[in-house]
Amino acid sequence: MNRNKMSVIGKQLSTNTFAARKPPPSTTQLRIVLLGKTGSGKSSTANSILGRKAFDSMVYSSSVTQHCRSVNGDVRGKHLVLVDTPGLLDTHQTLQDVQRELRRSVSLLYPGPHVFLLVIHIGRFTQEEKEAVRQFKQALGSKALHFTVVVFTHGDLLQKGTSVKECLIDRCKDLAELVDECGGRYCVFNNHNSKDKGQVHELLTIVDALMQSNEGSYYTSKVLQKAEEELVLELQEERRLQNEKEELEKKKQEAAIKEWYEGELEVVLQNTKREIEKLKKKRELEKQEDEKLVRQRVEAFKREIEENNRKEKEEREIQDMIRITEIRQEEEKKKEALQKKLDMVTKLLEEQAKQEEKSRRAMEEKMQKDRVENLMKEEALQKQLEKLIISLEEQRRKEEEEKKRMEDMLRNERVKNRRELDKHTENHRAEKRKTEALSNELKLIKMKMEKHKAHKESLKQQLEEILQCVRERYFKEISMLQKQCDKKCPEMCDQTDNMCSAKKHSVLTTVTGYAQAMGLVGLNAALGSIGVHICLQ
Repeated sequence: MNRNKMSVIGKQLSTNTFAARKPPPSTTQLRIVLLGKTGSGKSSTANSILGRKAFDSMVYSSSVTQHCRSVNGDVRGKHLVLVDTPGLLDTHQTLQDVQRELRRSVSLLYPGPHVFLLVIHIGRFTQEEKEAVRQFKQALGSKALHFTVVVFTHGDLLQKGTSVKECLIDRCKDLAELVDECGGRYCVFNNHNSKDKGQVHELLTIVDALMQSNEGSYYTSKVLQKAEEELVLELQEERRLQNEKEELEKKKQEAAIKEWYEGELEVVLQNTKREIEKLKKKRELEKQEDEKLVRQRVEAFKREIEENNRKEKEEREIQDMIRITEIRQEEEKKKEALQKKLDMVTKLLEEQAKQEEKSRRAMEEKMQKDRVENLMKEEALQKQLEKLIISLEEQRRKEEEEKKRMEDMLRNERVKNRRELDKHTENHRAEKRKTEALSNELKLIKMKMEKHKAHKESLKQQLEEILQCVRERYFKEISMLQKQCDKKCPEMCDQTDNMCSAKKHSVLTTVTGYAQAMGLVGLNAALGSIGVHICLQ
């Protein structure tokens, strides 16, 4: 029997009858569907209408009714068919779920329901309640409100002497609009007082008036199908808007990725620039320290020379002279070596003052010994020079390695950026122009590095020119002293004719070396010590 009934219902739904079919005048059947959120009191309201417990009604967080269920009953001479629905208007239900259960409820009330009872709990009309009403209108269509009565449950919560219109409808604009769309049809149920038949009578009176206004028509599957078509159109529109939104999000993500890569490149360029600036500052500080050290050593050398000259003026007898070799080192190293020689000359002069009673032969042997010591000192100076050259070469090698490391780092960073850009070019063709921009930026960095290198070479060349000028000026001063000594030597040779040629040559050689370092005052004192009474002016 049930199988035959379902087949008849399916045939009737497939034919999609007209929307407002009129039943035979003699019918007393009234088909009702109860809709509402979970916990709104749909099942209790159905029990109150039927006057018996036909549906389970308990306070649970989840819906007691899991699927649509119909119950028959006779009230006031009318045969009622009530369909209780699960929480179709819950916010977690999808439109497809709501549509499926509504189709089931309509099939249970063939050929269609006369009225929908929209059950709402008395209290604050929350956002969830508004969303539930929106789902109801979206699923059934706007025409469904012509067949709807709003039922407020838990009427016991109203204060005595107040109506639901005063305390709820008039205070909520959205709820008032819903009641107006339903033709002002609403009633209040107190399901805790199921013996109160007045509320059931009031509801049936409102339903009778609704049926009269609709001329006895009912909500059919064709109306539901039209609502479904409208829903499909709305879903298509929502899908289109969603696709547009996703496309916009995709463009935003691409723009964000592009901006991120631009930021990363800017960070790399800034870091490279800071490294170059640090290296440049380091070179400047080293140059300033070197210049400061050179000035300090020059000043110390001058002070030592002045001190030695002052001491040499107090000396009356000098027994030995020391030959000073040409200085081929940088200015600060040569001056240090010369200072050492001057210290040794002072020491030798003091020793020679104590040994002035020794014979001339002993003096010649002493001078020969001093020459040997000078040669040894020259060799020591030569070794120091070689060490200095090695140190300079090591420093230059380190600078070249540092330069090479910077170039490798830039090259590696360039290769890394190139790979990253190539990878994203495959996914986003728009990144091709960015890759070319990055390549141009890297070329610009390379040009800046080459300019920095040229500037560094220019500074190095300027430093070498300055050192060469100082070296030439120093050699020029030595040459002038040597020329002055050469001019005085003939006069000394005329007054010492009785000396042997070998002795003259030795004395002149010693005098020449001494004149270069000590000056004319020391030379006159030295000549007096060996018995040559000549005063050089």
